[in-house]
Amino acid sequence: MKPLFTLIASTALCSGALAQATIDRYLSDPLVYTNIVTSADQVSNPRDLDFKPNSNELWVMQRGGSGGGTMVIVRNAGMPGQTDQYLKDSHSGHFMIQASAMAFSDNGEFGAVNEVQNTASPTSTFMGPSLWSADPNIFATVFQNNWVSGAPLGSHIDMLHQSPFAMGIAADSAKVYWVMDGHFGNIVRYDFVQDHGPGYDYHGAGKIWRYTDVPVSRVANIPSHMVLDRTNGWLYFIDGGTKQVKRLDVNSGAETGNLTVPATSNEPLAGYKRVEGATVEVVDTWTTQPCGMDYSEGRLIVSDHTNGEIRVYDVTGTPTQIGTIATGMTGIMGVKVGPDGRIWFVHNTGNKVVRIDPLPLANDAAITAIIAPITVAAKPKFFSIEDAICAAAVTPEVTLANMGNNDLTAVEIHYAMDGGTSTTYSWTGMLAPGATANVTLPVLALTTGAHQLNVWTTAPNGTTDANTGNDELEGSFRSTDPVLALPFSEGFDDVTFPPAGWSYVHFNPNNYMAHSAAAGGFGASTGCLKMDHYSGDMDITGQLDHLLMPRMDLSNAPFGTTLDFAVAHRQYNSSSADRLMVKASTDCGATWTTLYDKEGATLSTGTPATGAFTPTAVQWRNDYVDLIAVLGQADVLFMFETESNYGNNMYIDDVRIANSVGIAEPSVTAATLFPNPNNGAFAIRANSLTGTVQVRVLAVDGSLVQQRTWAATQGAMLDVDLGATARGSYVVELSTAAGARHRMPVVIH
Repeated sequence: MKPLFTLIASTALCSGALAQATIDRYLSDPLVYTNIVTSADQVSNPRDLDFKPNSNELWVMQRGGSGGGTMVIVRNAGMPGQTDQYLKDSHSGHFMIQASAMAFSDNGEFGAVNEVQNTASPTSTFMGPSLWSADPNIFATVFQNNWVSGAPLGSHIDMLHQSPFAMGIAADSAKVYWVMDGHFGNIVRYDFVQDHGPGYDYHGAGKIWRYTDVPVSRVANIPSHMVLDRTNGWLYFIDGGTKQVKRLDVNSGAETGNLTVPATSNEPLAGYKRVEGATVEVVDTWTTQPCGMDYSEGRLIVSDHTNGEIRVYDVTGTPTQIGTIATGMTGIMGVKVGPDGRIWFVHNTGNKVVRIDPLPLANDAAITAIIAPITVAAKPKFFSIEDAICAAAVTPEVTLANMGNNDLTAVEIHYAMDGGTSTTYSWTGMLAPGATANVTLPVLALTTGAHQLNVWTTAPNGTTDANTGNDELEGSFRSTDPVLALPFSEGFDDVTFPPAGWSYVHFNPNNYMAHSAAAGGFGASTGCLKMDHYSGDMDITGQLDHLLMPRMDLSNAPFGTTLDFAVAHRQYNSSSADRLMVKASTDCGATWTTLYDKEGATLSTGTPATGAFTPTAVQWRNDYVDLIAVLGQADVLFMFETESNYGNNMYIDDVRIANSVGIAEPSVTAATLFPNPNNGAFAIRANSLTGTVQVRVLAVDGSLVQQRTWAATQGAMLDVDLGATARGSYVVELSTAAGARHRMPVVIH
């Protein structure tokens, strides 16, 4: 292990020195200022900015007014193909009101703080940092409503409320953040521990440490940004009132007791501690107003709101100012060293985001995008049904950019999966300065499950890369199980959920699908799938959950092949409309075709009930999905999708795919249907089925095609003629006082 440690240490030292040199060039090179987004892109009163981890996606936080702060999200920031999107969460009027600062954690979430005392009453201090997911399937997307009573509170995933007028925030690790509390005047460490999910309001998991002997003071309308040097354990922060740049040793200090949550901001917490004795040092005292701040490999940069300067400090030892960047733009706020190694800032009074470019380095290669596979920034959080690979191997494709001043003719591209041994691809070609090329890399074998892909460059033109900050990108993706042959069945008897080969995509940790041992299809087992539409006091109407089955080979499946399942559901009341859909995809989830769609009374298997529904043996129904639309396909992905109306519970069991002829079910010999397949005319022979029989012929979508009453005796025949019906599968339901039986005629004309 010793040689390995030496290699890593040497690499880290080299990278750090190169990163320092990159920042130091801003003090000697002629600089170019590029407007990235402006008021034409809906930029208004921007206060902070940060890059989503492992991406070139820039988030710009805007103060907003009483209606709440907003975001402008810039994808491919500063590169060809740049796009931007303006987003405002429906509940930012509390959770991001008068936004002052933001910070991304490595897990793809970000914390945000607000320059306001509260949104309730003049005496309340119920305000503090909020936690958000940056996933496009979550942020400003789920649970959007106009403060509807009982509905979830937008897309925020948590909030703690002990820091009004918070002016700065720094990410630590996972769900841990540092906050500059401008009301009570302290540095505070927050750990959300476990978020409550989008839109909920439980705060009991949160822990807070208040550094009571580390005073700070707020200057109205000017944020006091913060940043953590995780390697060396220094938290850099701005004390706005004293105009000082300071740093706190996060490994110093001790808990000296418990603190009591004040009545003006009462909330349940898992812990609220006082910390004293931490080491705090003054980095610099200004006569003008410091505001924005970032750290990169031994260099601290701080923006001057008063005159637009950016001061650069060497903090590898005793902090020392080594120079100043004179932007000439008064009113700048947040500042950031981007993934490209360049300095970006928000010009608050100019309503724009600006990137500062020094002279290009001679040789600088960058990976600016992972094109294939489709990846997400944070593993293992997958909120999309489109980020899976349906193959036993993947062919990575990346965008290579020449950020240097020389033509790029050769570079080593390395890539590795899940931290394993890297593979090197030697690229040769011709890229002019500023040009990009999409590069296809050799195939990587896959195993089933979640994976992380890292891609990075070295040796542009056979030399050392002078800017290592833009060399690497990483992303996560999922690989599905191999295609299965028919027949297929799943009875949900195993308590593990989802079953092997299945995947579950959802976002709400409070109401979700799970294995249930309280019921089974028609009482024949003690296991099934349950979707909880009922629990809790949040109206989750509109929530979508996706349960994806293993991939199926239907290339040789005959006409009459169906997807069958047992379902049980009761409405909460006569107007509630929880919905169940079955969809199919032949392109690995990129597009979907709806094969089955029932909701409300059509889906229900009993009368409405206001109590939590658990089905008895007679409260189930077999439903049949005609697969004619995907027959002949060698790779089909099926999905159960539920849309909640905050009604009552839904259960699914005994999922199977097979040819309907000869499918076994209770009392299958009671009656025989023939011929099958047929041209729309067929007969039903009563074997042991006797008495009054209600005969219904249904289309697979549940619509009634034909209905009649039959006085059946043993051996009797009933002729049925469906006339000029469409080809496909139908359901014949034979109901007596003893229960219902089903047959599946297939009409082929």
